[in-house]
Amino acid sequence: MIKNLVFDWSGTLSNDLHMVYEAVMKVFEHFGVKRISLDEFRLSYTLPYMVHAKKFGINVDKETLDKVFAQHFRNCGFPQPLPGVEKVLQQLKSSGKDMIVLSSHKQEFLEEEAARFFGSNSGYFLKLFGSVHDKEEVIGDVIREVGFAPSETIMVGDTEHDIFAGHRAGLVTAAVLSGYRPKEKLALAKPHFIINDVSELFKLGIF
Repeated sequence: MIKNLVFDWSGTLSNDLHMVYEAVMKVFEHFGVKRISLDEFRLSYTLPYMVHAKKFGINVDKETLDKVFAQHFRNCGFPQPLPGVEKVLQQLKSSGKDMIVLSSHKQEFLEEEAARFFGSNSGYFLKLFGSVHDKEEVIGDVIREVGFAPSETIMVGDTEHDIFAGHRAGLVTAAVLSGYRPKEKLALAKPHFIINDVSELFKLGIF
């Protein structure tokens, strides 16, 4: 029985793919890298994001990359929650599930978006862990910090990195197709479940 959920943010709860894509293309432009299509971005997207940058010859330190991205992200529009997300969170919360967010999204942006998305109900989560560069490195410590038993916890995300992190911590894993990576790429990470979006969590029979 699953009692706890670890959610990725971008592409899992937040519909920010196009905003992130445009901001990354601004980063590419800043460093003299040719723009790629959205489909090419989804196929090439890799976390940790420094790995993705290096794929395209952007060899700068993380602080510099973060600064350039942050300069452009809010100018690319403000994201919205993916359809049905708040209903799912309400159902999970009302059934006694504990939830956190584990995201590479900048902590400041994450907190701002959660407050904007959910208003006074932004307390769905025990904690928002943002600005996480490598989830595989920190997920064990995060799970221990919030007191989640791995066997009772599911990691829900839209990238292979999310799934690998979940596997590393001994969690159940669910890959969603609502975000950055296509099904054929996510399948290579061998998640326990592949679902279209978080609303299908209730069809898994694990709660």
